[in-house]
Amino acid sequence: MIFTQPVLYEFDRIQAPTLLMIGQKDNTAIGKDAAPPELKKKLGDYPRLGKEVARRFPRATLVEFPELGHAPQIQDPVQFHQALLKGLLR
Repeated sequence: MIFTQPVLYEFDRIQAPTLLMIGQKDNTAIGKDAAPPELKKKLGDYPRLGKEVARRFPRATLVEFPELGHAPQIQDPVQFHQALLKGLLR
């Protein structure tokens, strides 16, 4: 789906409250290894991308984990679950 659907442009249609939980040290990006050098620098920039995506959802809450990467739920399950429960209570 990520390669065939323009889902980024449909986020504004999602009316449900949305909890985005992002590790700021994540730099994962599909196709990054094959991207040209100038584009590669922009891919996987989650401190920037998280904020940009959160603005696209009408009812988003962004939770950023400054010291965690791609799998915050595994890297620090206590911190992750605390943030998840707090977000679900909103």
